[in-house]
Amino acid sequence: MANIRTIIIEDDHFNVLAVTKIIQNQFPEIIIVDTASMVNEAIEKINEHQPDLLLMDIHLIGGTSFDVIKQINYRDFKIVFMSAYHEYAVKAIEYAAVDFVFKPFDINDLVVAIDKAIDQMQDKQYALKIKTLFNNIDFELNQIILHGRDSLKAFKISDIVWAQAIAGGAEFHLSDNSSFIATKPLRRYEAILSDHTFFRCHPFNLVNLLHINTIDSTANTIHMLSGATVALENRRYNQLNELLQIQKEYVQTF
Repeated sequence: MANIRTIIIEDDHFNVLAVTKIIQNQFPEIIIVDTASMVNEAIEKINEHQPDLLLMDIHLIGGTSFDVIKQINYRDFKIVFMSAYHEYAVKAIEYAAVDFVFKPFDINDLVVAIDKAIDQMQDKQYALKIKTLFNNIDFELNQIILHGRDSLKAFKISDIVWAQAIAGGAEFHLSDNSSFIATKPLRRYEAILSDHTFFRCHPFNLVNLLHINTIDSTANTIHMLSGATVALENRRYNQLNELLQIQKEYVQTF
């Protein structure tokens, strides 16, 4: 592989030195073409150097790395984010399925993240991940990337009616009555979906509260607006009812 042109975007000088040393010791194919600590500086240097890889802290002088991404013209790169906080930014990154290393970082964690970024240099699906990140950059976290058997696909979370755990992954049922089979387990997506309007109604099922039509407490089933019938665990009935009531009251206030 040709040399990988890299920019370190980090406002802590000692972290820049630490990352530089790790790269020099572990990645002879990586060339650090520049560093930046400020938002405006980072924008200028990315557009100038057009790097293959960005190693970015979230919090910078003058703003965040998301401010940088929104304003750059050149976007054909891989990203590894590094930060100790900004939970909302971590969430955005999770939606886009790009890499994140917590600081203070373990050397092995950073090495693995960079290795993964290098592997993705040939990954045509990576463009979809970056596109989703750009779409979510204003923290309108309304999309999720699902890993299929042969591809990745982005979906609006509001279009997911319900999801069920299946052997080897999870099946997502959509508002247009289509479905998508993901190869990762449902629990991998639950943390993201639960931040929206999803509820674990059964050990194997998640439902979108906005798509519920009625609940049959006798049959322990949920009838969705799409016509689907989803199993409901009896002990979760009261909690689901409470959530639906809260949702109803919230909607009525607007």
